[in-house]
Amino acid sequence: MTAATVAAVPSMELGPPKGRINPLQQWWVLTVRGLLKVLRNGEFIFAFLSPALLAICFYLPLRKAVAEVATIDYAQYLMPIIMLQSAAFVASSAAMRSAMDGQEGVHTRFRVMPMPAVIPFLARSATNLVLLLVALACGLVTCLIMGWRPVSVEDGGAGVAGAAIAVALVGMIGMGLALCADGIGLVAKSPEATSQLVAFPTLILGMLSTGFIPLNQFPEWIRGFVQYQPISQVTKAMREALSGLLDWNRLAPTVWWSAGLFVVAAILLVIGTRRAVR
Repeated sequence: MTAATVAAVPSMELGPPKGRINPLQQWWVLTVRGLLKVLRNGEFIFAFLSPALLAICFYLPLRKAVAEVATIDYAQYLMPIIMLQSAAFVASSAAMRSAMDGQEGVHTRFRVMPMPAVIPFLARSATNLVLLLVALACGLVTCLIMGWRPVSVEDGGAGVAGAAIAVALVGMIGMGLALCADGIGLVAKSPEATSQLVAFPTLILGMLSTGFIPLNQFPEWIRGFVQYQPISQVTKAMREALSGLLDWNRLAPTVWWSAGLFVVAAILLVIGTRRAVR
């Protein structure tokens, strides 16, 4: 080895590493990748079709029947469950994307790349948040077309402020659902199983809730379950927000259900991450 070579070695070792990638840049690249995948899959279109189909299936055939047995404006009454359906669609999409990435080995490839382990999770969460915001906007458009309007303070409602609180509540629930669904996608072995794990509970709870019809229209033997299950509690809190009657006692069940979703999501994500490491 020549003297020139020996002299060059320390300078190479002491020099700054080349090509170092900023974690923020990595997060941005993966988030854009996720959004492009959402766009290619047509999920932005389905974000509008999902609440629109629900409105067509329930509002059109049930509005007259409900009006005959209850003195309510059915468009106003149906608004919370329409918004929740929009959030549930985002959860289903999040679960399917996470499960497909796992099946294709994307999670494994990300794990061996030189990036913090939390970056892929943050990118998926950002993608789901963008889709959730789009879905909530589409849900609001559907409700407006259906005939829903924020009730002004003069007419006994809470106006736009109450509507904003109601949307914020469903957004909180929606993000919790999306995180849980992402964790289910990491844990589940197949996208098909993931779809069933996410879709069936929300479908069953939605049908057996006060989201579509008032509590007194259910058989007496099942009213206890219907009244206290999570979707009924969330829709009730949203209606109280829209009417300006929301207080802590009415809000607390929604807050606790949301907290439970985030705890379950954290457990699922930890399990999914550990399984991927193995």
